[in-house]
Amino acid sequence: MPQQQYTQGQPNNNHAFYPQFNLNDPTAQMGMHFAGSAMAQGTAYMERNFNRWVNMPALRHYFNVNNLYVVNKLKLLVFPWRHSSWTRLIKRTETGQMDGFRPPREDINSPDLYIPVMAVVTYVLMCGLAAGRQGSFHPEKLYVAGSTSVAIVFFEIMFTRLGCYFMNVPFEASMMDLVAYYGYKFVGIIVTDVVKIFGGSGWASWMVFLYTGLSVGFFLLRSMRYVILPDSSAGPSTLNPQRKRRMWFLLMIAGLQMVYMFFLTN
Repeated sequence: MPQQQYTQGQPNNNHAFYPQFNLNDPTAQMGMHFAGSAMAQGTAYMERNFNRWVNMPALRHYFNVNNLYVVNKLKLLVFPWRHSSWTRLIKRTETGQMDGFRPPREDINSPDLYIPVMAVVTYVLMCGLAAGRQGSFHPEKLYVAGSTSVAIVFFEIMFTRLGCYFMNVPFEASMMDLVAYYGYKFVGIIVTDVVKIFGGSGWASWMVFLYTGLSVGFFLLRSMRYVILPDSSAGPSTLNPQRKRRMWFLLMIAGLQMVYMFFLTN
């Protein structure tokens, strides 16, 4: 038949592309099976060790966002004065027990990592844009901007942890919560940099910097109450010198945001 003649006339693809290998050889099949097993074991080993250092389910919680949440969160960061309720929503099990907090897409007060990560990346790119407009761009400046941003956030986290330790504050928050809270300042920095790049470095940029600095400080003052003042709902009995020190520490954290932002914008 013509169809059979056409099929018989076609060359064997395996022998055409790999004429030097005999895939029907038992030794070759054993080698391929061994390579596949080794690759599968290596992948499983990497997943086990990666999950040992990074809690992937917890990390996915901070990236569980949608477009509506991102828009509303950006509005909250720029206009925190208009927000009334700062209490995080609790997630409960079927038996009514507490099972952590709701993800960001279900709670506007929940910290996320999507906005801070995107804000840091945008900040680094804007540093390169500003250097290019001045005629002094170099790829090393992008590295300096990124490493400086990470170093400042790391310093803030260590400062907060040490302050909580010396003041006997029961630290119940996650480290990712602090990364998110301290990463939100880059939204205000981006707004300030946009005004400086396209509007000049006059009094308008300083007014925007002052406003965004106060906004970020006020946002942290209200959002981090459960971190520094975990017993804030205990009533008037908590009005003691220890609680006052914690309140001053919280005010210091909020006030230092403007210092960090001034350093990063310049």
